[in-house]
Amino acid sequence: MASETIRPVNEAALHAFVDGQLAASDIELVSQWLRTHPDDAARVATWQAQRAQLQVLHRDVLDEPVPIALARALRPRRFASWPHMAAAAALLGFGWIGGWATHAASPATLVADGLPEFVQEARVAHVVYTPEKRHAVEVGADQSKHLIEWLSRRLGAPLTAPDLSAQGYTLMGGRLLPGEQAQSRAQFMYEQASGERVTLHVSVFGANAVPASTSFRFASDDASSSFYWVDGRYGYALTGKLPRASLEALANAAYAQLLPVTASGSGVRTR
Repeated sequence: MASETIRPVNEAALHAFVDGQLAASDIELVSQWLRTHPDDAARVATWQAQRAQLQVLHRDVLDEPVPIALARALRPRRFASWPHMAAAAALLGFGWIGGWATHAASPATLVADGLPEFVQEARVAHVVYTPEKRHAVEVGADQSKHLIEWLSRRLGAPLTAPDLSAQGYTLMGGRLLPGEQAQSRAQFMYEQASGERVTLHVSVFGANAVPASTSFRFASDDASSSFYWVDGRYGYALTGKLPRASLEALANAAYAQLLPVTASGSGVRTR
């Protein structure tokens, strides 16, 4: 779709996209907008990083229970007065309510379209970085050993970059990304000879924050599609603009090479 045919996206919609508050029907529109507007895509990436930093600053507050008075104030009312709405907006502006809600819903935080938070992070990162010509990755595949060691150290667990060359995709490299609860994420990017790119987003969850589901799931917003799954402490999301069958074949190839690691050093797969 040509960029001039896309309805303009305002700043409020971009914030909603990052915060997971965007209506499912609008996700495709914003995704297409970011693909053709690199300045806005860069802003979205910056906001993601700021969101993670704010969660670090308010970590002590996030661990506290919600005060009864505040819980009552946030309870839906049939008629909300303007002072109450203004107070809630002010709290949201400081990131307190949003941060607490993310903490309270962990580990399987769901965004507006019902996806886990780490999958939404993966899709935003895919849209932001795959159009890049010169800076698509932080560390190139020519330094793959360093890349794997660096990302493993930052995520606090051993990582693997699957070899998808048999499926026609070459590893370009990867980068470090911010995630929910100020946890680091990893993104590996692959490219086909035609120029088509896919990304593998990797999350490592804390011992007490592992989502229960371990089965393959599929999500699509017509701008991109993702196969995602949880294996041991690891959450994976393979994202690309491919037919479902093609993306599933890549996901299966990646899955076969990704071994979960538990505290004892081994894990059992569940599909």
